Amino acid sequence: MVACPRLVSAVTLLLFIESLLTKAHGDGLNTADEIEVKYAAIGAGIGAFLSVCFVAIKLYMIKKHMLDNELSESENMKRPSLRTIHIEVKD
Repeated sequence: MVACPRLVSAVTLLLFIESLLTKAHGDGLNTADEIEVKYAAIGAGIGAFLSVCFVAIKLYMIKKHMLDNELSESENMKRPSLRTIHIEVKD
């Protein structure tokens, strides 16, 4: 389901205005806002997990494609590749 473009624009504008009106102080006295190592480690772990899953899926797809090509190389099951261009020569 697609949201109304005007609603999305209105929410984006509202969040932009709210971020402009927010006051931030850079005096560094508040140590509660520091980045915690725990959350950085969780984020890095999730990113590494997703990267490993992506590589595993790609390797599986390559292996499956190679297996399909080996099975189709027999004479009775040979099918043309989509990457091959057939040129007919007329004399």
